[in-house]
Amino acid sequence: MKKTVVGLTLATLFATVIGCAATSTPVSMRGDAIDSADRAPEVKTYSEKTPGVGEQKLISRTFLTQPPLVPHSIEKYVPITFEDNGCLECHITDELRGKKLPKMGASHFSKTVKAEDGSPAVEMSRYQCDTCHVPQVDAKPLVENAFVGVTKK
Repeated sequence: MKKTVVGLTLATLFATVIGCAATSTPVSMRGDAIDSADRAPEVKTYSEKTPGVGEQKLISRTFLTQPPLVPHSIEKYVPITFEDNGCLECHITDELRGKKLPKMGASHFSKTVKAEDGSPAVEMSRYQCDTCHVPQVDAKPLVENAFVGVTKK
């Protein structure tokens, strides 16, 4: 029994020493030395086009169940609260001032609760739009990426 414990201890020690000696120096994906200070990426700006008047192009989805991405700044619309949800002003319908807009999906409305006008009310679990729908800018990826999305069954 004592020989087995001593043998296992020596084998573990030997494997640890060999493992530590064989490891190579880590290489950063961003190309800098691992111990160099991080640099903040340049600030990206969103399109200056006005959302809701048909000037924005929709962003393609990269996987089947992906929520639509927001092609404009949401700075004017946050914070989203129960009393003030700027997203609903435009996206509760599919048209605004004669222009086509993406309308909230049926899954975002309650099956039981109605608004004051009798229409279905927004489901409270879907009220915080920026939880799933995030703004995007046209920016170069920080690292190489070979991801190819699947958007058709």
